[in-house]
Amino acid sequence: MFQEAYKAAMQYLYNDPWYVEVNMNSAAIVWPLFNSLQAFWPGLQVLAGDIEPAVRTHKAFFSVWKQFGFTPEGFNLATLSVQPGQRSYPLRPELIESTYWLFKATRDPMYLDVGRDIVVSLQYAARCPCGYCHIADVESHQQDDHMESFFLAETVKYLWLLFDLAVAGENMVEKGPYPYIFSTEGHLFPMTPEISLKTEHCTYAGSFCKNGSHPEGMLNYLKTDVKEVKELQANEREFGMGWCPAKESTQVIKDKNNVIHGLIKGVCPGLSHWRKFGISSLADDVSMERKISRHSQDDVDNQQKAGIFLNFILYYHGKSKELYKKI
Repeated sequence: MFQEAYKAAMQYLYNDPWYVEVNMNSAAIVWPLFNSLQAFWPGLQVLAGDIEPAVRTHKAFFSVWKQFGFTPEGFNLATLSVQPGQRSYPLRPELIESTYWLFKATRDPMYLDVGRDIVVSLQYAARCPCGYCHIADVESHQQDDHMESFFLAETVKYLWLLFDLAVAGENMVEKGPYPYIFSTEGHLFPMTPEISLKTEHCTYAGSFCKNGSHPEGMLNYLKTDVKEVKELQANEREFGMGWCPAKESTQVIKDKNNVIHGLIKGVCPGLSHWRKFGISSLADDVSMERKISRHSQDDVDNQQKAGIFLNFILYYHGKSKELYKKI
């Protein structure tokens, strides 16, 4: 199905290096417009193994970014101007996503320069007091006071992956214990059912049981004792899941029924067993009062995180360029 659809797109929509909208019956061009959402296409072509047209199209798309500092929602290919009513840039990730895939496929340092230019545009035109703002007009760089959730979920994620790959690629996606695929929204899915912890993977409905046994329900979890905490840590090492930067001593909290709950300090298990069922933890090692008292400080910290991160990317870019020069 994909091959058939891809062949039709290349035959009827492709006007090298751009893509246009056509009549579905006659294939006549009806709308010569570059839409910013099209910018994912070169990345898809890389995954399909069609590199050459991906390189040319990405270059054309990035030329629009260089002209305005961002890609507008619509760019008219007939007039080579911003399409009226489509002047905004809502911090979209698609061009950065394609940049990441092209660098991964070609290792051409030119794509690091593309990433650097994108970071500079975000840092100097989209930065606002509480994060990064939607650009209402790519020509005037007028800002709107909101930030879409996909900016953190996708835009910044692909920038980080791009520059980390240039230096070493020592991250979970490139060298983790599982192969991963991205959803269209930049979410990571491991290509294996064996993703849960050793003592949990047979305790909830629909889970994969390595030994072939049937799930025995939540009661199994209640039998967990302190001794099994060591098994969880051993499981981390066995499956390469040690992604916590802090490896401190284990801290186990129990309630009056001797049920282990909450997080194990120094371990990254993701969702707790109870939360997989939509049930909150039985107790919390951090009281609600402490959470409230820290809330105002957290607001200040969160406002600085994105800026600090993008500054780090700019530093990373310099290091990666130095590495390529040495090679």
